[in-house]
Amino acid sequence: MMQNTDTQGLQSKAEARLASLKDEKLVTRIAVLSTSLGQGKITRRLMIGMSIETHKTSPDFDQKKCNQAKSRIMQALGDIDCDVFIEMDR
Repeated sequence: MMQNTDTQGLQSKAEARLASLKDEKLVTRIAVLSTSLGQGKITRRLMIGMSIETHKTSPDFDQKKCNQAKSRIMQALGDIDCDVFIEMDR
């Protein structure tokens, strides 16, 4: 039961820290992937979906803007104490 509480706590912490970016529609989803490694070991990964104006294959895609958005997300998260994966939503 403690594992589920830890996962929910991580989710809540990430949601609180990213609330303003969700309001801006930069962050589209927040999820925690929890994987049991056996012998009581668990790894947690924070999965963040972000939206930028264009898709990365579009001719007007701006990599600099994408990198700035990822940087803003990481700054907002601060020291979250888990791996963070950010993917673009189409």
